[in-house]
Amino acid sequence: MAENFRHRGSTGAVYDTEVRKKKRERMRARRRKQRLRMLMMGIMCVVFAIGAVSTVSCYVRVTELKAEVEQKQATLAQLESEYVSLNAKKENAVNLSQVEDYAENVLGLVKLDRSQEEYLELQKTDQVEVNEASSGVEKLASSFVKSFNAILSFLR
Repeated sequence: MAENFRHRGSTGAVYDTEVRKKKRERMRARRRKQRLRMLMMGIMCVVFAIGAVSTVSCYVRVTELKAEVEQKQATLAQLESEYVSLNAKKENAVNLSQVEDYAENVLGLVKLDRSQEEYLELQKTDQVEVNEASSGVEKLASSFVKSFNAILSFLR
């Protein structure tokens, strides 16, 4: 019986060491899987953190750009208001009644009346004639008459 016991004990010991080896292998495999899972979880957390940081930074940039756009729109509105104001001032500065008042009071000009208006009739085609036969005396008399007519029209 001792042999049987030894034999069983020796087989059990071999079996026991093989079972222990298999358990160690399983434990190592579990640890590897657990380390791999932890590594994958870590990588996923890092990727998620990078995505969250980039999303927040994008929202910050969008907010900054919106503030800049609002500032530019306020400046544009102010400049448009100034443009309208300057146009109104320009319109008032070139008012015809003010020009007439300035011409009469400051410059001493007067309006023409109907008697001072002269109408000219022109032919359908413009023609120019040069009278070479007229002498210097006739030219002088003609210029004198024109000057006298101009003075008379100014005095009326």
